[in-house]
Amino acid sequence: MVIDFEKETEGVLVLCSKIGLKKYFADKEFDYNFPEGILPLVNLGIIVGLVTESGDEVKGKIIDEAMNEYKGYRLLGQQNLFIEEEDELYVLSHSEFTQICSSNKGDIDSFSFWNDKIAVKGIKAGWAIVFTHVKMRKNSSFMRTITQLIYTKQPFPYGEIDHIPAF
Repeated sequence: MVIDFEKETEGVLVLCSKIGLKKYFADKEFDYNFPEGILPLVNLGIIVGLVTESGDEVKGKIIDEAMNEYKGYRLLGQQNLFIEEEDELYVLSHSEFTQICSSNKGDIDSFSFWNDKIAVKGIKAGWAIVFTHVKMRKNSSFMRTITQLIYTKQPFPYGEIDHIPAF
C-alpha cells in the first residue's frame, strides 16, 4: 500500500483512527491545550502527531513497505497506533482535528471537510508501529514526510510520550 497526499497543516499534521477517535470523545471533552490535550490520544495509540514548524504544507506518503526506495529521509520518531476492525485512518490538519474533536465529539463522518478527505481504507487491524520519516527539499515550500506502518501483535513498549515530534 502506498497512499500519496498533500496537506496544509496549520502547524500540526495528525494521522488518526476514525473509530478510536469517536470512541474516545464519546464521553470526554476536547482539551484545547497543546500538546497536553492530545498527548492522551497519542499514548493510547489513537493518533500520531507531527509538529510541522519547518513548513505548513506537507507532501507525504503512507506506506506499509520497506523504506528501500526512499532516499534522503531521516527518521524523526516512532509511535504506536491501534487500528480497529474495519477502521480507517485519516490525515488531518490541526484545525480539522480540533473541529472534529471539539464540535463533533470525534465523529469524522459528521464533519464537513473544507478540502478533500484523505482517508486510508482496507488496512490491517491491530497494532502498528508508525515510523515518521521527513526531509526538506531546497527550493520547495513543501515538507516531505513518509509515514511507515509496521504491523505487530502488541504495542511496542515505549514510555508515555510527553511531546509531539517536530520538524
